[in-house]
Amino acid sequence: MSLNKKLLAGTIAGLLISTTASAVSLGNDDAREYAREMTKPVAITDPADTIEVAIGYNFSPSEVRYARLECSSSITIENPVVASSDPALVDVGAVNGAGTPALFFSLTADAALAVPTDVVEIQLDADNTLESNDDVNCSFSLYDQPSQAQAGGATGRIYTTGPLPFITSVPSFEFEATPGQAIADVEAVDGAYTDFLSGGVFGEIFFDLVANEPFKADGTLITMADLFDADTNITIEGDFSAAADVEFTGFRNWGPADSVTDDAANFIVGSNWQIDSIEYIPNLADQILESTYTATLDAVANAGYTIADVGPLDAGEIIRNGTQLQAPLAQLPANWLSRVVITNTGALDRPYEISVFGETGNTISTNAANMTGSVPAGGTKVVDLETVLTGFTGAPRATINLTVAGPNNQIQGLYQIVNPASGSISNHVMVRPGTN
Repeated sequence: MSLNKKLLAGTIAGLLISTTASAVSLGNDDAREYAREMTKPVAITDPADTIEVAIGYNFSPSEVRYARLECSSSITIENPVVASSDPALVDVGAVNGAGTPALFFSLTADAALAVPTDVVEIQLDADNTLESNDDVNCSFSLYDQPSQAQAGGATGRIYTTGPLPFITSVPSFEFEATPGQAIADVEAVDGAYTDFLSGGVFGEIFFDLVANEPFKADGTLITMADLFDADTNITIEGDFSAAADVEFTGFRNWGPADSVTDDAANFIVGSNWQIDSIEYIPNLADQILESTYTATLDAVANAGYTIADVGPLDAGEIIRNGTQLQAPLAQLPANWLSRVVITNTGALDRPYEISVFGETGNTISTNAANMTGSVPAGGTKVVDLETVLTGFTGAPRATINLTVAGPNNQIQGLYQIVNPASGSISNHVMVRPGTN
């Protein structure tokens, strides 16, 4: 990794400190950012894998101190090479601690030197292994005794700086959904709900590298092709029962989905990226149903990377500008009349469609010819449910869903059950899903 970090020394009471090292500082250097998705542990082969530490301590002639360069446990330092920037002033002894996050070694001043005039830096070059995604921070300390430098901590410590940032692991990419809304139009030319009031785009997907992409282990910048296998896909889930296709449309233009079912559209995207809109293409035959949609990134990582799936994220919704009514419990007991009454106060005839469902295990037969019709302008339509519900494998009851291709404020619905023999009548205003 091209890294040249400087842990600059701080002022120590009673010691002479170089004026260029009067405070703890990283200069203009920030922690080196690596791709979080790299499978750990990973060996960092970035060629400038170097830490530079300004000693900042003025040695007496022939003085010996013992140094400890210690980093977080999320790194292992292998094959360390520690050198002095000016061996004629301060020399480095044998380096101990290889294979751990901490090194300790002696520092010996020149025998004839009383007060160094320059800041001497200790330079570390090593083969580093990142053990996890935890941040790596490092500190530098001087001690009286070698055993104290080996142990670390406060005992015998005469100088320290840090811990300061060295390495961080950050996400390489973003997968985001921006939810929108599309309206299935009750006044569509090709039939109610076969088209959209303002286009079939109901949301957007953003799949791209982060603004400042991090580095790979070799010190080059990460790419989407490094991260993602060709089988990476995005799944949009929701109601597509009336869709001819689903498309990502935009500058990148992924195009049509690779597969579409009644409840999901799948796009194999590999490492392709872009901001793209999700567009519902209607089949112009079936009514588009209201639905919410989610987006999930099904990530397939290349070797050397570990990437979790992302989502499901809110990706938008389709609403309808007509009327939906429901009778939660419609019954057809023997010798009773069961019916739905629809009123239309508008100036246009309004088509309707009935759908039914029931309890688990109760298979309900229907007469398709009586599942649709029209409510006259300024009029009423009565639908006898015995002409709609023609058979049950369980109890003679069902939930009635009524969709009317008319403005919500012009349409009302009533469920009624009547006993002709006794004259008893029960009326129930049909509920409007989501509002009752």
